[in-house]
Amino acid sequence: MKILYYTWFENSQEDMVEALLYLGHSIIKCNIPFEDYEQDANAMEQLSRVIRQYGCDAVFSFNFFPVIARTAESLQVKYISWIYDCPHWTLRSPAVRCACNYIFVFDEMQFLTLEQLKLPHLYRFPLAVNTTKLCEILGTPQAGNAGQMDDDISFVGSLYENNRYDKIQYLPEYLRGYLQGIMQAQELVYGYNFVAELLCDDVMKQLEDLVLMDLPEGYLISKKELYAAMLNEKITSRDRIRFLNLLSEHNSLSLYSASDPKWVAGANYKGTVAYRQEMPKVFRRSKINLNITLRSIQSGIPLRALDIMGAGGFLLSNYQPELAEQFVDGKELVLFASAEELLDKVGYYLSHEEERCEIAYQGFWKVQSLFSYEIRVKQMLDLVEAG
Repeated sequence: MKILYYTWFENSQEDMVEALLYLGHSIIKCNIPFEDYEQDANAMEQLSRVIRQYGCDAVFSFNFFPVIARTAESLQVKYISWIYDCPHWTLRSPAVRCACNYIFVFDEMQFLTLEQLKLPHLYRFPLAVNTTKLCEILGTPQAGNAGQMDDDISFVGSLYENNRYDKIQYLPEYLRGYLQGIMQAQELVYGYNFVAELLCDDVMKQLEDLVLMDLPEGYLISKKELYAAMLNEKITSRDRIRFLNLLSEHNSLSLYSASDPKWVAGANYKGTVAYRQEMPKVFRRSKINLNITLRSIQSGIPLRALDIMGAGGFLLSNYQPELAEQFVDGKELVLFASAEELLDKVGYYLSHEEERCEIAYQGFWKVQSLFSYEIRVKQMLDLVEAG
């Protein structure tokens, strides 16, 4: 298949291109800036010209771009999009109904919401990691061999301290208290997200009067979902800052982030790391790697979790339904569902190296066998060709 790969310089572009080439497909890469994701006549014309010039059979992108969908529909070529943002609002564009679309969504709750739209080619489909490249960089993990360890506990990611909720200039005391109550309740629960359910009509009316939250006309989405996403982002920030501060009080915690280090004063702040070369080394050389999932990913396996295990690192993650479904807790990874459980398991696994190494080893081989790019991309394109 000859595929036009549309890149927005995402972290996974090289991994995807390598997998497509390995599987025998021809790739033409392009990046055409969009002035408007919905309607951009100039960008559509440029895309059309490239597709026709190279005789492309399909267009691929990570995440969904309505402009590409409309272009592909006009030329009757397939548009394959693999979604790794959640929420991803352009999936609610009217263009999502184009018959040319083949949409692959990693989060089951996002999938079930989209399924109600009766889309022609929609698939629940986990994300992937380039285990081949990671083994080239780090070497294949060896059973019982921890290797060099630079960090006791590591967290790589944003603290979301610049979230939209904290930018709101004014909320009445009652409304702010009600929203704080929702967030505090959700913080106690993993595996089920009830934020949207608790945004009653009266609260919604007040929010709409005070907080502007708009998308382009025709988007198939409710205002309640937008406000819930805002709160989930704030909850994620609270989760991460709270857990990391708890751990740093009595442990050596390394924070790899662009966020302001003042939020976790007890951490060893180490700045950012490059996704493809530096980040896997952090995962391999940390005794414990934390994953604290963005709350809007309600059920799915976040890419960070696969990145950690794919690098041969030990993963300690908050409970996620699909992580528990695909991996064995205590054998291939370790899950926690409360601050108390997190602290207990950190203490246990820091002092039980043999168990920790075996879990990291088993987690790597599960990812290698089920979530490598070569395997996932072949499955994806088989579904496209069958559809």
